[in-house]
Amino acid sequence: MQRIMALLGLICVPYVHAESIDGCYLATDKITSFSSEESETKSTYVKISRAADDYSVEGVIWGPNFHICRIGSPIEGTDGPLQMDYADNKLVYRHSEPEYDISCELDVSFKDNTLTITDSNHHCSKYVFYCGAYIGLDKVELPKVEQGCL
Repeated sequence: MQRIMALLGLICVPYVHAESIDGCYLATDKITSFSSEESETKSTYVKISRAADDYSVEGVIWGPNFHICRIGSPIEGTDGPLQMDYADNKLVYRHSEPEYDISCELDVSFKDNTLTITDSNHHCSKYVFYCGAYIGLDKVELPKVEQGCL
């Protein structure tokens, strides 16, 4: 009986898999200029890559009046992805500078093939990623797509 159960387990393994969080999360919106009232379609995206236990995150979030927020390495002079830690089905990035009263806590959580970014105190948007005045990272939701990011 144990051999049969073991054999069934091996046969069924390909059909039972954990949902992968790496990939592209993307939404397309019409962005309008406040001054000229001209509009353009722009794609907001977050790309998550995984190598072993390391997660890299990069993306561009578009907001009103063509303001953007780029997610990437906050290290000056470095043009690359943001390294995040994985814990409890979410990616986590923490950055603090007590002398300037900065406490950035960025969480990227996943549910039903949707990514949700949380920056509850807005410190990541204001001080680490330098987002435009009309855009932030808190409560950004993006669906996972099959195609690659831009």
